[in-house]
Amino acid sequence: MKRILVFIITISTLSLVSCGPSKPLTPEEQAVLDKQIKLYTEIFEQKSFVLEATTVYSKKGRTFQMNPSINFVKLDNGEGVLQLAFHQIIGWNGIGGITLDGKVRNYKVDKGDGTKMPSVQFDMNGTLGWATVRINVNSSGLARATVDAGMSGGRITFSGPLVPLSESNVFQGQSI
Repeated sequence: MKRILVFIITISTLSLVSCGPSKPLTPEEQAVLDKQIKLYTEIFEQKSFVLEATTVYSKKGRTFQMNPSINFVKLDNGEGVLQLAFHQIIGWNGIGGITLDGKVRNYKVDKGDGTKMPSVQFDMNGTLGWATVRINVNSSGLARATVDAGMSGGRITFSGPLVPLSESNVFQGQSI
C-alpha cells in the first residue's frame, strides 16, 4: 500500500512539473510563427489549396497510411473535392475508392493570432449529400481535415501537408 501511495505521489509531482508554464517564444521564433500564420491564412482566404493525405483515420480511430497523390481534400474557387482511394481495390472512382465533389458553402476562416494557427470550416454539397469539413494546420504545414458526412453520421480524418493548389500533384478519379 505504501509503495502505491509513493508511486501516485511521484507521478502526480512529475505531471505537475511537466505541465508548468511554457517559456515565451524568442523574437526569432515569434517572427517565424507570424510568417507561417500569415502564409496559411492567405492560402485559406484564396480558397485554392490541397491537403494531400498521407494518413487517414476512421471514425473509430483506425489509422491507414495512404498515397497522397490519390487521397486528398481539394478546394478550388468554390468547388471542393474529397477523394479516398486504396491500392489494389476496385472503387467507384476508377482508382480504388470514392471521389465526391460539390459546391462549397458557409466558408469561414478563423485567422490565427500571435500563438494560434489559422483554420477553416466549410460545408460541401454534392450529389450524395453534404459534408462539413474542418481543417486545422500547424506551423510546419501539416494539416488535419475532419470530414463529417451529413446524415450518415460518418466521420473520416485526413492528415498530411497543406499546399497551394498550384504546387499540388494529385490525380482525381471519376466523381460520383
